[in-house]
Amino acid sequence: MKEYLKAQSKTNEIIVANTVKPDELDRISKSDFRWADNRNKSFQHRPVKKGEIYQFEFGKNYIPEMSYEHRGLVIGIKQRLLYVLPIFSYDPKKHSDVYHPVDFPASKSDLFLLKSDDFSFISHDSVLKLNDIRTVSINRILYQQSGRIDPASDTYKQIEALALIKYFPDFSHHYAQDKKTIEFLKDQIAVLTDAKKNLEEENEKLKAEIDTLQSKLNSSISN
Repeated sequence: MKEYLKAQSKTNEIIVANTVKPDELDRISKSDFRWADNRNKSFQHRPVKKGEIYQFEFGKNYIPEMSYEHRGLVIGIKQRLLYVLPIFSYDPKKHSDVYHPVDFPASKSDLFLLKSDDFSFISHDSVLKLNDIRTVSINRILYQQSGRIDPASDTYKQIEALALIKYFPDFSHHYAQDKKTIEFLKDQIAVLTDAKKNLEEENEKLKAEIDTLQSKLNSSISN
């Protein structure tokens, strides 16, 4: 109880000091209420799939971690835990550097631009936070959005690849190099296979010529 009262007192201090905006105070209150209301509830039973979009309660976190209520793209599922990339509104003035496969393909930004024209689940341009994968309980789902990024699509595959690069750059680099080496060796095998086939065909031709010459020679000796 002592620690709880201390926490409440500290919260009241920052409220009185006006260091918390009213909008954030509302979000903090909603987050605390949802946690208190759901902490002992049974796990939600719903068939969550990769590529689906949900509204999540991410809770209170430190900057620059994602906090409070936001959309998220599910990129992995492990029993009752979900691996989620947060989605939030795009502000061109605030987010001057974003990645987009067509508009900004050279950018190394951690933000992937999702255009509302391309995705049905957003009403305005948004960004996907590639470097902030959230591991969350399925109970953090508030509701499902009406869209999905197909895991078989080039866009989803690119999102997964970029997220992997952000989290494991060394592994991704070595993986890419190993993949190139494998492709090179496959090409070399194909070249050698063709060369072997050509040599075998040439060898058969020479054998046939030798047999013909030998036949002629034998015929001449007999005569």
